[in-house]
Amino acid sequence: MKNNEKFISTPNIVLIMAFPLLASIVVFYYNPTLGALGLFVSLLLFLFLKSINTTKAKELQRYVDEVSYSFDSITKNVVFEMPFPIAIVEDDRKIKWHNSFFRDLFPDRTLIGEEIDTLIPDLGALEFDNEEIRTSKNVNISDKVIQFYYSTIFEDDNSKGLTFLYGIDNTYDESIKKLFKDKRLVFYSVFIDNYEDIRNSASSENRPKILGEIDRVINEYFKKYSCLVRKYENDRFMILSEYQDYVEIHDDKFSILDKVRDINEGNALPPTLSIGVGIAGAKPSEIYSDSRDAINIALSRGGDQTVVKLEDNYEYFGGKTKAIEKTSKVRSRVISQALKRMMQTSSDIYIMGHNNPDMDSFGSSLGVYEGARTLDKEAYIILNEVTKPIENMYARATEELEELKNHILTEEEALKKISQASLVIVTDNHRKNSTEGPGLLDKTDNIFIIDHHRRGKDYIKKATISYIEPYASSASELVTEILSYLEEDFKARTAVAESLLAGITVDTKNFVYQTGVRTFEAASVLKRWGADSVYIKRMFKDDFEIVKYKSEVIADSFIVNDFIAVAHFNREKMGQP
Repeated sequence: MKNNEKFISTPNIVLIMAFPLLASIVVFYYNPTLGALGLFVSLLLFLFLKSINTTKAKELQRYVDEVSYSFDSITKNVVFEMPFPIAIVEDDRKIKWHNSFFRDLFPDRTLIGEEIDTLIPDLGALEFDNEEIRTSKNVNISDKVIQFYYSTIFEDDNSKGLTFLYGIDNTYDESIKKLFKDKRLVFYSVFIDNYEDIRNSASSENRPKILGEIDRVINEYFKKYSCLVRKYENDRFMILSEYQDYVEIHDDKFSILDKVRDINEGNALPPTLSIGVGIAGAKPSEIYSDSRDAINIALSRGGDQTVVKLEDNYEYFGGKTKAIEKTSKVRSRVISQALKRMMQTSSDIYIMGHNNPDMDSFGSSLGVYEGARTLDKEAYIILNEVTKPIENMYARATEELEELKNHILTEEEALKKISQASLVIVTDNHRKNSTEGPGLLDKTDNIFIIDHHRRGKDYIKKATISYIEPYASSASELVTEILSYLEEDFKARTAVAESLLAGITVDTKNFVYQTGVRTFEAASVLKRWGADSVYIKRMFKDDFEIVKYKSEVIADSFIVNDFIAVAHFNREKMGQP
């Protein structure tokens, strides 16, 4: 309907009639005959305009009705012909109506009256009680991936709701995402852990056969999964694969570790692999860097395992064998000289073990302190609390080493003195939040770690040098080796030597567990420095009351399943508070 065809509203008629009516009244005052004629003409004009208005109003209503009918018809056709699945679900979650595209998702089922939760279990967690349009997660139906949108309509407060449910086919988009994910690069850094030991221990006639068999097993395993394998050093391989092939290797749980370990071609030692896998980087260089980070963790944890670096976590496979003690002390000598250089170039040195320290933590810290003192460097040990396990050692050391008390600080005191040029040395620990002074690690970039525990994911990442050797019995053993190479005529004071020997003794359970040749060599060095093993034995000796309590507990114990002893310590019976 055109604008000039719109009907005249009542206010507009009044405005139009106002002038002739007033004019007629004025004329009627001077000439009644002409005035009456004017009023008559005004009445006719009013009736004419009213007639036009009524006619146009009827035409407008007819037009609106036609548009409404057409809109309803179009809406019905659109809903029925819309090219994606649609269903109407009643308040009891039963299907009331659906279109042909929805039916095509379930060709062999009768859908009317069936519960939507039974038909599509993934929608069971959705609550159809909101008039706003909301979405579900992607739902897999046959070979399609559908994302459903839904909205509920209530005619009045007491009526049941009807939920309008329609789905968008995301199959193509999801297939592209899957293709992109499957074709991502995965980088593997593969090291033969004990290549030199195997090579040196094998006879000349068996050596080529053993090393060739290791190469063959590695190549065959990874090529079975369509990987690119390149050997770039005698004991190192660089391997590339697509993510879809990595998934198969992951599901196989990297059985290559077992296959290599089972090689027996006359070799005296079983060969083991360390594998670092990078999968999360956005660029090839980042994926490669992730694999290098992962292989470093695998090696520091003792080897014979796979470490996969995820976005913000690590996944571990293998690690079944005990860390093999290294016969060569070359690395220990190199680390000793590196530590010496870092000590000499730093302004001052802060040494700390783990919180709630034990004899190995405090003993190794004393050893490093002694090394720094030999180099005439200002060094401090961070100790927040003298715990029960170290109180005897602490008392002996502070009594015999006169200057030591002035060089033991709490974290709070150390934070007031440390600077960017300081050196922080962490012993018997490599986790930031487990140290005696985590705040010190944020004050300098010069950080040196000496530890014998397998590396975890929360290790101190910005350490300049990490000397982590899981084969070692204790941090005290590693520190003893470092000190023996620090200076040609180095000799620790007796209290320090005894503290180091006590650290080794407690971590090896009196030279029983995790004890190798180098453990006894370190102990012999400490004996030469004056450590008294009899005194250390007394340090661990229980007093009469403890022996009595242990005897009572053992006497009251009983055996379960032939190998489990259960006992109860009765404090009241023992006279304990």
